[in-house]
Amino acid sequence: MLPATAVKAVVFELDGTLVNTAADVRFAAEEMLADLKLPSLNVDHVSDWLGDGSDKLIHRILSRKIDGSVPDPVFRLGSALFLKAYQRRNHASAELYPGVEVCLRQLTKKKVPMVVVTNQATSLANDLLTHMGIRNHFSLVLGKDALQEPKPSPDGLLEAALLLQIKPDQIVMVGGSVNDVNAARAAGCGAVCVSYGYNYGVDIRYAAPDVVLDSLADFSAYLKDEKPRAVKPRSRWNKTATHPTKERR
Repeated sequence: MLPATAVKAVVFELDGTLVNTAADVRFAAEEMLADLKLPSLNVDHVSDWLGDGSDKLIHRILSRKIDGSVPDPVFRLGSALFLKAYQRRNHASAELYPGVEVCLRQLTKKKVPMVVVTNQATSLANDLLTHMGIRNHFSLVLGKDALQEPKPSPDGLLEAALLLQIKPDQIVMVGGSVNDVNAARAAGCGAVCVSYGYNYGVDIRYAAPDVVLDSLADFSAYLKDEKPRAVKPRSRWNKTATHPTKERR
């Protein structure tokens, strides 16, 4: 665990960590499928498919497989319809997770720089943060278009360290998926995860982050080096894959 005195900045994932956007994404997905005259999708799948950016999500929705893909003309049409529907939704169902505002206020009060690194486009991320009233807490917002590679690449964390003029090992990554943990490990950062994040329906504890929190209101306890409560994971995942694979029985 990174000592509190060594933490110079905190990098957050956006969707599934700070803001619950799943309902708006499901709405856009259903609108896209309706416009394409395709059958409706089991909405439970959509939440499990979040976390790798809109491009992969659209391929997954149209193919109905987490590792699926569709021909480029189909993808381009679907992408345009999806983004149009998502923007028309205007974050109607987006919600801050409990404890987020408390966490951000505490860090702002302590003058700890905060950055968002997301696989969303930067403009969409800024729009969502502004809509939720929390954009002012963040020094930087780095979307997929601002980086060489999205997470699980460490590029976002390394770029944040460079722009803040600190070392990567002085950053704590706060996310909710195996991609966030892998990015943090590759960058040499601390890794804290929330238990409710978008992680393909698999318990994040199997990704072995430093700490798992049920609420970001408890993040200050991590910075104070208080020992977290040990909780056993509920399922298995494949560490070699970008996304985990549930155990088959």
